[in-house]
Amino acid sequence: MSTSQTPKPTRRRRLGQYFQNIKDSYTISRRTYPWVGWAMLGSALGAIALSVGLSRLTGLALWYCLFLGVLLALMVCMIILSLTVRRASYSQIEGMPGAAKAVLDQIGRGWYVESEPAAVNPKTQDAVWRVVGRPGIVLIVEGPMGRVQKMAADEHKKVHRILSTVPIHTVHVGTGAEQVRLKDLPGTLRKLPTKPVRLTDSEISQVSKRLSSLSSKGLPIPKGIDPTKMRIDRRAMRGR
Repeated sequence: MSTSQTPKPTRRRRLGQYFQNIKDSYTISRRTYPWVGWAMLGSALGAIALSVGLSRLTGLALWYCLFLGVLLALMVCMIILSLTVRRASYSQIEGMPGAAKAVLDQIGRGWYVESEPAAVNPKTQDAVWRVVGRPGIVLIVEGPMGRVQKMAADEHKKVHRILSTVPIHTVHVGTGAEQVRLKDLPGTLRKLPTKPVRLTDSEISQVSKRLSSLSSKGLPIPKGIDPTKMRIDRRAMRGR
């Protein structure tokens, strides 16, 4: 009785996927930054011109310098693409319910992000997400400042009641005054103070388990973006 085996992707398929990822990254970036193509072209031409100048100044073989110039041009273009695609992705989902969760899922190691919101208003889709990291517990609040103040305060009191020794920070995400833009959320989390308390890995695990006991089962996730599906493609961000 023969068993079917999943065929390994061929080199041609992998190469095709690589170029497709680059194309997708460029498409995402161009929606927000129409100039990205010209920036990549100008940078590539600049790198090649630099290689020609290097050949004339040093006496190195032109073909060798051009080869280095092409490699430099590709590297610069990938850097520009990786920098713009992330910001473009964030700007295109900004303002949509659940957008903060899509960003939180990309913050990397050292952070624990709950899969469901700690609190949510079914009518307005305003939500509070809980994150645990070195600075302590961070409440990520989505919604207009005037409308979510009470919900954020209630969640702060609930968390403080069982984890009074752990620092609690509140970050309001949005486009209004005193709110953090979606693209700036990862940087804001990294800049949160870790003094006088800095949680260790084991403490982060313990705190996250205590918070899990607070989670209400069946709490609806905001409509608009499903955080389990709407995850920004890391490969597309890196042009891979």
